[in-house]
Amino acid sequence: MPDLTAPQVAISTPRVFRARTAREVQAIAADGNATPVIGREFSRAERLVIRFDVYAAGTDMPKTTATLLNRGGDKMADLPVAAAAAGGTHAFEVGLNTIPAGEYLIQIDAAGASGTASEVLAIRVGA
Repeated sequence: MPDLTAPQVAISTPRVFRARTAREVQAIAADGNATPVIGREFSRAERLVIRFDVYAAGTDMPKTTATLLNRGGDKMADLPVAAAAAGGTHAFEVGLNTIPAGEYLIQIDAAGASGTASEVLAIRVGA
């Protein structure tokens, strides 16, 4: 359990939501009470919405980035992180239709005056 009272940067456990259409993506983005998926295996026809919270000391606003990595940990693409409309402080989307089937990592980093934090999420993309 992370110590959220410590004066350092921390990232919550990422919450993953799946969508097949643009309308579903919009509904998830607007619903702060949407239920995340438990599994980490997805179809190439899906789009993921990933929400998480970043904590820091005082008024520190850490710079937050997300990166798609291949199974070996090599960088494939930067993923644009934005303020979440609901259900978290930050969110980003990952379209799976442009990547081949396989195993991938999504790395989330936050860096601020009170330190750095990182979370890694493993996913599997099927056909």
